[in-house]
Formats: sequence, C-alpha cells, structure tokens
Amino acid sequence: MSKVFTTLTLIVFCLSVALAQAEEQGEQEEVWRLLASQLQASGEFVQELSDEEGELLERSRGRYAVLRPGYFRWEISSPDQQLIVVSGPKLWHYDMDLAAATLRDTSENREFTPLELLAGESEELKEKFNTQTIGPSRVRLIPTFPQAGFAWVEVTWKESDVVAMVVEDRSGQLISLALTPDVNPVELTAADFDFVPPAGVDVYEPSDY
Repeated sequence: MSKVFTTLTLIVFCLSVALAQAEEQGEQEEVWRLLASQLQASGEFVQELSDEEGELLERSRGRYAVLRPGYFRWEISSPDQQLIVVSGPKLWHYDMDLAAATLRDTSENREFTPLELLAGESEELKEKFNTQTIGPSRVRLIPTFPQAGFAWVEVTWKESDVVAMVVEDRSGQLISLALTPDVNPVELTAADFDFVPPAGVDVYEPSDY
C-alpha cells in the first residue's frame, strides 16, 4: 500500500469524523435555538406512560398551550378531565371529575418538569443540561441539577416545531408525548392562562397543607 494512499485514507477518515462531530454539535445547538425561538405554542397531545419493560400503563390526550416565559396550560380531555395551568409562580391543578382545585406556589421547593423546557428561559436552561445527539432533529437532555424530577428527556422537532418528547422518570418509567401543533394558532396572551375555580369546586391552597 502506497504512502500516498495511506495518507489520503487518513485524511478522509479525519474529515468524516470532523463532519460527524460538527453535525452532532449542530443538532445540539439547534434544539436550544428552537426552544428560544418558540415564544408561544399550542396544539393537541397524546401522552403514554409505560413501565420499565415497555408495557403501556395508561394513555391520555388533550390540548396544550405555552407562552414564554412562564405560562403553561395542559388540559386532559380523556380518559378523565384535568387541567394544569402555570402562570408565573402559581400552579393550578383542577380535577373536573373530583370537582377539586389545588393551588401551589412554584417559586421554591419544587421539582423541575420536562414541560418547562417549552416555557422557560432557554439560555438559563442550557446551563443546566448536558446534551447528546440521538439522531437527526432529535437530542437527549440530561439534567445536572438535583431539582429535576426525571433522568433525561429526548426532544424531537420538525422544522420549527417540537413534535415529540420522551421522558424517563427517576423510577425508570417512560412518558411519551406526541405533540401536534395547531396549523393556524391564535395569538396567546397572559389572560389565556388565568384560572378561577368554578363555583362549587373544593379549593385547596398552600395554607391547607
């Protein structure tokens, strides 16, 4: 084998490795650019919970809405009816079947949830995660801070929309989210995330627990 051929082979190999690394780095940077650019999002979701062996435990569906920074609405329509609304430091959990609403203060002593990636400040969040490329337009984010209530989350996007998230919680269970963004979304405002418990609903506030 000639020295020229060996040298060319080595150059091609080094270039392929460099290109692969550049592509991987590009995917990792792209997810943060994407999250930062999504000032608002809304659409439908299907959520599936599976155990460590992959057996499906439950499936739910509904609608979601996000307005950055700090506003989030997650409304489950089936198999039961529940609503979670985050507005600044307030988190309301309204169980329509139980006719009960719970208010929590999210400003301190709480777990960080993966859905906050859609509503939080991307530059701040970027410093709290290690990033791995799983495939084209798909990365895994691994939290490096103790408040995270999960081991990792995989984010998949198409064009400018997040279309899927897979989360492994601390017990090894998997939560899979399929997101279908609205084709013609309406402009969201902070008022869309106001929540007032309906009359007759039992209300539990921080002073109650």
